Amino acid sequence: MKKRIFVRVALTVWVIIWAVFLVRPYFKKGLLDRYISLAKLSTEGKRGYVTGEELYSFIKFCKESVKEPSTYRIEGLEKDSIEHRRFKYYIYPNIEEKIPEYIFIYKTKYYPQNGYKEFSRMNDENYILRKMN
Repeated sequence: MKKRIFVRVALTVWVIIWAVFLVRPYFKKGLLDRYISLAKLSTEGKRGYVTGEELYSFIKFCKESVKEPSTYRIEGLEKDSIEHRRFKYYIYPNIEEKIPEYIFIYKTKYYPQNGYKEFSRMNDENYILRKMN
């Protein structure tokens, strides 16, 4: 009987200690507030939080401005970076090509390109060029 009580007490103490070790970093580093605020966001808000608000607003701008499906090239994002891959994911079903119908310019003030003219502008650094026919 005493052995059974001892095992229960030891198991309870062990579970409490591990619970403290698992939960403590969230309080110590202030992560709990961030997780709670993230849980309250809408799906669009979560995408913006994960992708980065500036990049996600540019992705939405491009998706709303361009007819689907079309071809594009993105300038201003490093090839095969995580931002580039996120852009490709969210802009689907548009396809990336070397000689596209549209060129999306991200964080670049001036990007001259022969055979293309300005199609739409979000701000001074983010805009879309369209191929002239």
